[in-house]
Amino acid sequence: MTKWITIAKHEFAYNVLRKEFLFVTFGLPLFMLLIIGLPVLLTASSIGNQDITIGYVDKTGNFEGNFTNYPGEDLAKKDLIDGKITHFFVIPADYGTTGKIEIFSAKKLSMSTRAIEGEIKGFLLDNLLKGDNKEKVERVKNPIKSEYFTLNENGESGKDDLSGLLISIAFAFFFMLSIFTSSNFLLQGVVEEKENRVMEILLSSVSHRELLTGKVFGLGAVGLTQVFIWQSLGIAILSSGPVALLLKSISISIPLLIFASGYFILGYLVFACIMAGIGAVATTSREGQQIAGIFTMIGAMPLIISQLILSKPDSIISMIFSYFPLTSPITMIMRISTGNVKYYEVVMSLIILTVSILVIIELSVKIFRASLLMYGKKPTISELIKYVR
Repeated sequence: MTKWITIAKHEFAYNVLRKEFLFVTFGLPLFMLLIIGLPVLLTASSIGNQDITIGYVDKTGNFEGNFTNYPGEDLAKKDLIDGKITHFFVIPADYGTTGKIEIFSAKKLSMSTRAIEGEIKGFLLDNLLKGDNKEKVERVKNPIKSEYFTLNENGESGKDDLSGLLISIAFAFFFMLSIFTSSNFLLQGVVEEKENRVMEILLSSVSHRELLTGKVFGLGAVGLTQVFIWQSLGIAILSSGPVALLLKSISISIPLLIFASGYFILGYLVFACIMAGIGAVATTSREGQQIAGIFTMIGAMPLIISQLILSKPDSIISMIFSYFPLTSPITMIMRISTGNVKYYEVVMSLIILTVSILVIIELSVKIFRASLLMYGKKPTISELIKYVR
């Protein structure tokens, strides 16, 4: 077994058990589920599982249907209190001119209110359009089923896909979180080993290139593990009955997921190698964090201007961000989700990103080698240029 594989296995085993990793990996999805997902689950569950029985009191004498018809409000109220019905509504005599109805329930307003109103609306429309054909009645109930298309400069149209936009935004968020978490572990590890002088012991057994390679791939496996856990949790939640009911109109784009995974791996290699170089140059963890913050802000720029990228994917800013190594992963996934990206643009972006990785790795190795054993002294810009040469 080569030495860099041993280092990679150690880095993976050590970092997956760190409190920070466990908190971000499991704590963040749980927090998001409690804040965002739990209300959705409760709403969907209440809509899907509640047994709704509706009655009505018709003071016009013109309505009939599947609901229970009561001659007066007193009897309807009695059945409501006794639990024989869950709701009843009153159609006043002047309904034709006012359109107002009164809805009664034994419980206060809940998430199922919209579903109840939908049932009553369907009942009223069936009666108001009595005599018309069923096709017309259904069209009045659902007058619009919209599909959005974007027309480019050549007159070609592409169908807008909400699922693609959701995936791109989710990818951008989790990409930033996972990449920066994993690369930050690498940064902290290198700085701590320099401060504790563990680096001297390691370099007595392995070369600087093997050490850097093992750390990059070990932390890369940590990042992929984190993403795999998030994807598994996401699929489990989205496949559950209540959520699937609400999201049944959203389809997941497999090609987009494949591109997202590829850009994740390439993006990680870019940031990991940069963080390794910063860790070798920095004299303390705090100093390393400050320097890394510059690259973190640059990498987060596509998410900050995501509205511009999604609305104008062919703009100059979008094109520049698509080819710049630190911003291309997030930007390209956003642009691909809009359907307005040509194949050669994706190929060019991947080629530039791959070449950039090779260049950054070589530069990081040189800086890594020259700066590892420097304690208490931060190299100057001129010294860094000398190391690179």
